[in-house]
Formats: sequence, C-alpha cells, structure tokens
Amino acid sequence: MTEPSSFTQQQFRVMGGPASLTLRHIAPMRERAEDACNEVRAELDRLEAKYSRYVEGSVISEINRNAGSGTVTTVDDETRGLLHVCSRLHEQSDGLFDPTAGTLNTVWNLQSGQIDVPERLPTLLNRIGWHKVNISADGVYLPEATTSLDLGGVVKEYAVDLAVKLLRQRGFNDAIVELAGDVFASGTNDHDMPWRIGVADPSQPDKPVTTIELKDAALTSSGSYQRFFTHKGVRYSHFLNPKTGYPVAGAISVSVVGENALMAGAVATIACLKGSESAKAWLLAADLPWLIINEFGQLEGPLANR
Repeated sequence: MTEPSSFTQQQFRVMGGPASLTLRHIAPMRERAEDACNEVRAELDRLEAKYSRYVEGSVISEINRNAGSGTVTTVDDETRGLLHVCSRLHEQSDGLFDPTAGTLNTVWNLQSGQIDVPERLPTLLNRIGWHKVNISADGVYLPEATTSLDLGGVVKEYAVDLAVKLLRQRGFNDAIVELAGDVFASGTNDHDMPWRIGVADPSQPDKPVTTIELKDAALTSSGSYQRFFTHKGVRYSHFLNPKTGYPVAGAISVSVVGENALMAGAVATIACLKGSESAKAWLLAADLPWLIINEFGQLEGPLANR
C-alpha cells in the first residue's frame, strides 16, 4: 500500500520579495525535507549576498565601485555564465534588455513616486550601454566611472532553477519553488496530477485571475502591476526603455511558461520592454505558452483559455 503524501512548506523573504518552498514527500521524510528547505534558503541567501547591488560586499558592488579605475578579477564561472546570458538577451532584444540601465531610476523614482528632472535623461543615457561592460579573461571592467551594473533581471530566475536542481539532488522531485511570483513546479501533486498555479489578478494580487497546470516547468510573470508609481494622475511602469529613458507603455502583466525559469523570465521581461506595439510578435516568435493581461484587464494569449 502506498504511503499517503505529506507536505513541508516554508515561507520567507529573500531578494526583496516573498518566497516559498513546498515539498511533497512521505511522512518519514519530514526531517530531511526541512533540511533540504534550509539548504535551499542558504543557497538563495548566498546568491543575494553575491549579486545584489544593495549589498556592499557583492561582486556587483565591487564591479561598480571599480568603474573607471580597474578590472575586478574575482569573477567566477557562475558570474561569467550570468553575464553571458545578459549578453545574449541584450542582443535578442535589440538592446532593450540592458543591465546598465538602472541609473535611469534616479529620474523615475518608484519609492517616492516622484519624477526628478526629466531634462537629466540625455546625460544619463550617455552612461548606459552594454558595450560599456568589458568582459575579458582577466575579469570585468567598466571603463566609464558613471556606468553601473545590475543583474537583477536574471538572478531571481536563475535562483529558482538552482533551487529546483538542489531539491531534486536531495531526492525531492515533487516540489514548488516560488520567488516573488516566479514559479517552478517540479513533478506532481498528491493526486499525481500537475500542480495548479495561479496567475495574480493585477487589481487584486491575492486572487488568481486564472490557474495553469504545470509539471516540470516554470511560470514566470513580469509586469507593472506590482512595481509602478502614479504622478499627477499618470501611471508609470518600472520598465524603462534604455534607448529613450522613458517608461514603457503596454501590458500590465506578461506570463510565460518554459522548461526553466531563466528562459521563461527572459521572454516575459523582454515582452514587457517591447511595449504594447511589439510584445505579441515577440511572444509568438519565442514559441512558448504565454498570457498577457492588458491595460484594460483583459486576458490574451494561448494560456488565456486554460
């Protein structure tokens, strides 16, 4: 007789947002499941400490501090791999995905809801450009002192995939990893059926606008429904066009299903950066299941009717 399933769940915060781990297992594996969750959390903390630009000792902070003065040689294979992903995404997005564009946030301030002198944008745009990041066998060098790097566009999704890999190595093949809305559903639920994952309703984030069945796949969502600000009655997205310096207009949310979170997240993010004009063409070309929640709250895409 098959032993009934038990579940171990941990909820916490990491990388600036909510996170959760859900593991399905038989009851005698409870302690091992807790240990595996703690190991994953330690790994997520490691990635945050290594790549957050808000952590003084991170490799990204070190690269930014040395901008204009010297090459940072403490760049390992993991970091080089993430930088390589950024290079590919920059190329595939025609320059819209740009990890040096964070300096634009000094004009479009999400925290204060203020716009600080848009006339500064031409000066800031001169500081932006992936071509300003010099990656060599020696390390990483930002030749211009005013350039800065931010890998926030890939690290969270990379962390989801790494967490799933670790859980599987520990023998937990049936699990859900969620980091701030990016989800990987591994294996099956207690009925040996795919997990059902909700897509948040932008107007009521605690309620799903739809649910999607997932098995051994990632569901990532990007959009302005959680990160935006309103200034003088106008809603501004946190997605900023590195070519113009202005917020991108378009969908409130884009969700994509893929075989890993890094791939799905990149496709969703670039769709948001392309704005309402080109997002659908990009998603169709990517050939992955997708869902758009447009500015009117309407659902569009292959996942809309599931």
